[in-house]
Order: sequence, then C-alpha cells, then structure tokens
Amino acid sequence: MPYYPVFLDLKDKKVLVIGGGKVAERKIKNLLTYGCSIYIISKNLTPALKRLVSENKVENIPYESLETFMDDAFMVIAATDNPEINTGVALQARERGILVNAVDQPQDCNFIMPSIVRQGALQIAISTSGKSPALAKKIRKEMGKLFGPEYGLLLELLGLIRVKLISHEQASKNKITFQKLVDSGLLEMIKKGNLDKVRGTLVAILGENFPVDDVVNQLVRNK
Repeated sequence: MPYYPVFLDLKDKKVLVIGGGKVAERKIKNLLTYGCSIYIISKNLTPALKRLVSENKVENIPYESLETFMDDAFMVIAATDNPEINTGVALQARERGILVNAVDQPQDCNFIMPSIVRQGALQIAISTSGKSPALAKKIRKEMGKLFGPEYGLLLELLGLIRVKLISHEQASKNKITFQKLVDSGLLEMIKKGNLDKVRGTLVAILGENFPVDDVVNQLVRNK
C-alpha cells in the first residue's frame, strides 16, 4: 500500500530519538533544521552528538525516562543498531498513537522518512514506499543537480513579492501576476546573476509603482 505524502510542522514539537550512532546523528542533524525540541536516549554518543548536547541543542535523557518522555512526544525515531530494541520502542509509540519511524524496519513504522532535495524553502521529497532507500538516495542526487540554488532564490523573491502584494485584496489578479513571474525566465536570470534583467522583468510585470528595488536588495541581503 502506498504512503500518503505530507509535510509536518515540527516547530517546538517534542521529538524523541533512541540511539546515539551515526544513523541517529544524521536524523538529528536533519531534524534541527525544523525547529523541534530533540531528546536523545543513548549511553554512547558520536562526537558530533556529544557536541550538540554540550551546546544545548539536544538533550540527552536516561533510558529509564523513555516511557515518561514518550507520553507527550510528537514523534519518535528508533535508530539503535538493535532491531529488537527498535521494534519495542516502535510498539510503545504506536500504542500511544505517536508518529514513529524505526530505521530500516518499515514494518515497525507508521511513517517513513523521504529522501529530500532542499534549496532554501523549496523541498522535494522522494519516497520508494520503503522498498529501496538506495534508489531514493540515487534519485535525490540526480534531482539535486537539476534543482540548483537558483530555485531557492527564486522562491525567496516570490515570497518577498507576495508579502508586498498580499495587502491588496485582488486574489484573482495576483494569481495571474505570479503565473507571469514564474513563466518570465526569472529563474535563468537569477542563475546567471543578472540582477538588472531581474529588475527590468519585475518592473514590466509588476509596474513602475511596485518597490522592485526593495525586494531585489532584500533578496541580495538574504542570499
């Protein structure tokens, strides 16, 4: 059965990771991008995880606290090198109705983590429904070559423009405007670093009264 793709808001959510090896390290480094509160349970941590704990970016808690911490967790990731432990953790999480991922054990998961191509706010998630993580990784690398940094910058620019336009209650007009922007060749201009052409294109579509220099200058500052 296929998995339903969804993007979750993890900001300030409690995420519990069991395991302190390289796999757990990769999962935690990725999770830190999303602003969640991460608690790790493991007696042995990689040097990178020890550093994250010392910097108070991750909190290491004793295994005896697992059930207590799990009670109000939003997500649990079982990433030990012991499949039986991962299965037990996953069972406890599922009994509580919590999102749980047991690494490389799809039968114990109620969600699986996709391979992600990320450029700024743009995220493209790739899944093989747990059948071949290696193939998902291969596709991610290939797509990473197709979707370069210019996509993140274009999305940033469109976001800045949207903020300026959103106050004008002209939803249908704005929809047409944004379609023109997307189809205008801005992506290639940004890729080539041709800001003069970017400005000219924006003026042509948005009009002389739109603060084009403001959004372009802010884009450069955020770059």
